[in-house]
Amino acid sequence: MAEVDRVVFVADSGLLSKDNLDLIEESKKHYIVAARLKNQPESIKKQILDKASYQSGNQMMIKEIALPGKRRLLVNYTEKRARKDAHDRQKALVKLQKKINKSKNPESFISNAGYRKYLKIEHQQSVQIDDEKIRHAEEWDGLHGVITNISDMSARDAFEQYQGLWQIEESFRLTKHDLRVRPIYHARPRRIQAHVAICFMALVCIRHLSYRVKLQYQPLSPEIIRNELVHVQQSILIHKTNGTRYGIPSKPTQHAKKIYQIMGEKLSSMPFLIA
Repeated sequence: MAEVDRVVFVADSGLLSKDNLDLIEESKKHYIVAARLKNQPESIKKQILDKASYQSGNQMMIKEIALPGKRRLLVNYTEKRARKDAHDRQKALVKLQKKINKSKNPESFISNAGYRKYLKIEHQQSVQIDDEKIRHAEEWDGLHGVITNISDMSARDAFEQYQGLWQIEESFRLTKHDLRVRPIYHARPRRIQAHVAICFMALVCIRHLSYRVKLQYQPLSPEIIRNELVHVQQSILIHKTNGTRYGIPSKPTQHAKKIYQIMGEKLSSMPFLIA
């Protein structure tokens, strides 16, 4: 079995705090974390917005900015993301304008950060869309960044690793909804640990099964796989006279047949005698 030679924490900007990054670095681990570009110091933001200094790549322009310590701020720009950012903002502005037409009461907008960033509120009495704020927002269209402490990984590879974050988020959804790791109805530490360990083993099994099904058949979600396996059932009939028992399997679906075949198990719909 191959040994793990590098552990990399990949997370969205929710993990981006000085204490969290310091803790990971103290444990001699690596990380790739989404950066809050607009929260950077002014000197860094000027470098981010200077698109003329970006290096061209395959459908992506990339720039690296050194941060204190051994941290690297990697920023990329793509036309596709820029178009999406502009489209999303336009939808929000249309919705905001409709809301302004219905009510010009500033109090109904102040508490909403999504609206407030595009508004000009004068003397707490009038509300209107601020064109200057919109132009400022447009400057950030298409930009995305990550912070990492990995010195020997290219910026492009770092972004590819970050794109795998969806697998981590999907695992969270699996443990929460499909495996129902919470709530935990135990009080003793050993029972709580056993509950979490069982859920983790179930997660490993469904991940492994999903991978093999995708590799040898076609992509099936964990929910579909579970539903297919749950409906593989059999009824037991007992002869009233001699007590002989017979097993009557349910008719398996094509998906269920392939799942069993991939795992090297037999699945038949033929009735059989139970010894």
